Amino acid sequence: MRMDHIEGSLRIHRLSRETEPEPWTYEISFAPYAASRIPPACDVVGDDQLERALRYGLGLREPHLDSSVQKARHDNMVIHHVYLTDELKTLLDDVI
Repeated sequence: MRMDHIEGSLRIHRLSRETEPEPWTYEISFAPYAASRIPPACDVVGDDQLERALRYGLGLREPHLDSSVQKARHDNMVIHHVYLTDELKTLLDDVI
């Protein structure tokens, strides 16, 4: 199956507690709706790295980019109907 046909959800989970000093650590993972294997998750440190990951790995732009980072600061979030692009796979693969 070609990567650009793998659809799923991108999950962003803040690993740091609100009481910890910033920059906080976030985990980004891709959960395919139907695939034989799940790509690894990656950790990013700080809002700037999270923003870069969403911009270059997912192609998010303003205003969705800023609102996604702000939402991830306060709660776990899921972005549905994401395609596993080469850029997103590179982001996830680069951390292992």
